[in-house]
Amino acid sequence: MAEQMKVIILCSWGATSSQLAKKVQEAAEKRGLEVEAYAGGTGEFKEKASQYDVALLEPQVRHLKKEVTKVAEQHDIPVELVDQRAFALMDGEKVLDQALNLKNQ
Repeated sequence: MAEQMKVIILCSWGATSSQLAKKVQEAAEKRGLEVEAYAGGTGEFKEKASQYDVALLEPQVRHLKKEVTKVAEQHDIPVELVDQRAFALMDGEKVLDQALNLKNQ
């Protein structure tokens, strides 16, 4: 069963996260999953949080996890830091797995 999921990858301005979101999107398409991966800055997340199922924070914005989590909790969205190694390698497969696991917790 294909499950639909919208995941947002957050960095400070949305630059590196757009590259990673593209990789996650490609990984999902390869697996035939209905996953939409978005990139965004932590600032705009506050306005758009309700549109997503899962939020992943890039390692360089880990200091914002508390405030992002506060926003996410209001919409029942799980938040996690992107696996550091997966981020360094821009590993869309691994980050996709992380998002799927997070959604199914």
